[in-house]
Amino acid sequence: MGSHSSTTTIQKHFTAQDLQHEWIDRYSTKKFHMEYSGYLSNHLLHGVVALHELGATKDQIDDFAEHYAKTKLEPVPSEHEDPYEVAAVDEISSNQDAVVPSAERVQKLLGQRQDFDALLAFYAHEVKLLGTDGAVKKHLPALVGGLSGALLHGFIQFGYAYHIGGDRLIAEGLAYFHFSYLSFDQPKKQEETPTGSKKAFTRDEATKLAHALKSHEFILREMHEHLQGKAITELTIGLFQKKLNALSAHPERGSKAAFELISGTLDQYDLSKVNGNFAIDFALWLYTMIEHNDLVIVHAVTSAWSLKQLEHLLDHDDRVRAWKVWFQVATSAFILQEVSDLSANDICDQYEAKLASLDPWQEIIHRTLALQDYPDEHVYKVVQVAHEHAKVHDDGFLSSGERAFVTRQAATKVIEQDFQII
Repeated sequence: MGSHSSTTTIQKHFTAQDLQHEWIDRYSTKKFHMEYSGYLSNHLLHGVVALHELGATKDQIDDFAEHYAKTKLEPVPSEHEDPYEVAAVDEISSNQDAVVPSAERVQKLLGQRQDFDALLAFYAHEVKLLGTDGAVKKHLPALVGGLSGALLHGFIQFGYAYHIGGDRLIAEGLAYFHFSYLSFDQPKKQEETPTGSKKAFTRDEATKLAHALKSHEFILREMHEHLQGKAITELTIGLFQKKLNALSAHPERGSKAAFELISGTLDQYDLSKVNGNFAIDFALWLYTMIEHNDLVIVHAVTSAWSLKQLEHLLDHDDRVRAWKVWFQVATSAFILQEVSDLSANDICDQYEAKLASLDPWQEIIHRTLALQDYPDEHVYKVVQVAHEHAKVHDDGFLSSGERAFVTRQAATKVIEQDFQII
């Protein structure tokens, strides 16, 4: 790819609106499928938006997108009828009833990984009738419990789509979220534990919890037993996605005992005031607490950022529920990684001295954009999320000073270390 150093040539940059139009014309599901090689998620939108947010030039974004599409994605046949266009609302006649699936049919497709076109037609129709925020407000409460599907990529796709905007991108995001849905939702309890009797989720508590749960013998044994069941072996998805299914709330695939153990453990903590800033604090902190560059934990970071984009569209109860689901998924994914190199001490101890040794943001971003040979798009995403999050100044899971350290440490780590999947 080469270094993108400055020259006397004026470098053109996309506006967000330019990015929407260029993306839809060249790389949306009009041109490429949402998955490739059977079950792998199309990350192109995430990488393009991350590069845009980091200030990459139009040429660099184009170069990245063309390479990614050429080397990974599966083109949609030119004769394929675009379901988004078919679903255009006709105010004069009711002909659309023949092509937009019913709500009942759409409900039956929830998490079935089938008929993406029907789902896109449905959500395109909803977006055109209700507007983007109206459609999201209507459907997100029912979908958010399944944000773990496709290793969180259905939800991450939706978050990046909402962030950059555009009717089509948001309809595609809703459709893929629905397509890949995997429930980690807790059943409603008749009697909730009073919030006042719960512990605060501090870093000290989080450190203890991470060490108590990593490589948890009972949970891992339950996971391995459920992996052998027909409900999971017949799935045409990757091994880690199958492992997540084994710890999910799915009635046939998931271990109820493991799910309840994890949810009961988390229920000791008061998570009622968790928001996007708190969750991103936690996810970036956990990522930096692990010595190796853990690709799965990266998805905790980007999914927390995605939910932050959308949380304002949920009412209070659904927002609390959404973050509980997110914590259940993030905790389950951490256990499944069987992390052996988790720091014994809080990474924020004596953070001031550590922060002084790190590059400033301007240099970190320059190094990121100068990476050669088409780095994994997750690199761009971690730096993008960390850089944006460094501008947050409230005290939550991290103080402002600790956040300044953790965000730069995470960004430095992701550009200096290769990813490992343990």
